Amino acid sequence: MLLLAIIFVALYLSLRFSPKKLLRFFSPIFIPFVKICIAFRIKNGLENKFRITERFGLPSQKRPSGKLIWIHAVSVGETLSVIPIINEIKRQKPDISILLTTMTVTAAQQVEQRLANEVIHQFVPFDIFPWIRRFVKYWKPSIAMFIESELWPNTLFYLNEKNIPIYLLNARLSKRSLARMFFVRKYFGIFPFSLFSGIFTTSIEMKNAIELLGAHNLQILPNLKFVSDKLPVNENNRKKLIGKISKRKTWIAVSTHPGEERIIVQAHKMIKQEIPDILTIIAIRHPSRVSEVHSLVTDEELSVCIYSETRQNSKHISEDLLLIDEMGCLGEFFEIVDTVLVCGSLIPGIGGHNFLEPLNFDCNVATGRYIENFTDIYPYVKDCCAIVNTISEIKDFVVESVQEYKRSASHMTTLNFKAEWEKELKKILDAF
Repeated sequence: MLLLAIIFVALYLSLRFSPKKLLRFFSPIFIPFVKICIAFRIKNGLENKFRITERFGLPSQKRPSGKLIWIHAVSVGETLSVIPIINEIKRQKPDISILLTTMTVTAAQQVEQRLANEVIHQFVPFDIFPWIRRFVKYWKPSIAMFIESELWPNTLFYLNEKNIPIYLLNARLSKRSLARMFFVRKYFGIFPFSLFSGIFTTSIEMKNAIELLGAHNLQILPNLKFVSDKLPVNENNRKKLIGKISKRKTWIAVSTHPGEERIIVQAHKMIKQEIPDILTIIAIRHPSRVSEVHSLVTDEELSVCIYSETRQNSKHISEDLLLIDEMGCLGEFFEIVDTVLVCGSLIPGIGGHNFLEPLNFDCNVATGRYIENFTDIYPYVKDCCAIVNTISEIKDFVVESVQEYKRSASHMTTLNFKAEWEKELKKILDAF
């Protein structure tokens, strides 16, 4: 017991007064556990098994000569939001190479579809010091940019040690994450925010909180999602989709998570009582769940078809529901489906998804009430994005929208924040 107490005190003091050394020393111990985790992620389709060595910091592509900027975007939302930044870097500094890392397979698919010729893509290595060191030594970034809430300590400490400027763009943390940060700061003296050369956040509240956590050089800029381009539209697929839907009244629920599809199905059954031929489309946030959602729908004795299968034939869609099991095709749906419900917001714990994407197409948009991740954005669009709290309210929104809504230039066309980001990005790029 005494020995355990001594070990605990020693670890605490080491972490309190030399967190970098302690984290660096202990992180390799977790390698076996990380590899087990990776095996499970591969089994569940969450990792690309053919590129898994990238997660160990081993490159799969050759580094180009010259200066290179490393940008890390975790998942789909962050990847889409950073596209204007990448385009602006290319415009201002065409000779600079960009390494874009992501964590998720779905984000990698977006990179392949939208940025294939603009960036080098790699999966980000886990925050194990030997893997991070290998990664940084190979790619030798001149600048590192992280999007929203990426605070991996070994990565930040090593970049800082190598005098590589680090920037945090669109910085935002949930209340729970902030509470953990304050705990770590108070009891262990770790100040990860102090390692950033500059931090751009979206609200005065977040700026004040991050300053208390040791940050410096903070600025408030509009959320990156405000400067994102419209989603791409495959014109051939759009035309086919028009023919398949024909004149049916249609609505779409996008970025659904477990628990939300059941709500959508129940809403569909209520809507069907008033509009018997209603077509409900569900765009599943993680398409690997399509069989699970398919079973849910059939258990409710409703007919259902899958987009990837329907797209290959000339059949008219007559089923109750259509499940979208592909990434990168929402632009086509937003072009022709007026009524959109943005999910990830119907149940607590997710924080909502980007309702600006359908608004950019002048769709009639609603979201659930759990939009903690978008509280800085919503005030700008509250007049054209309804909040629905119950299945009955979803039904009322859809019924009224599919019967009455006509597209016109929306409030979104007046929002243009690109100039502010372009100005700050120029300062960063001119500094090296």
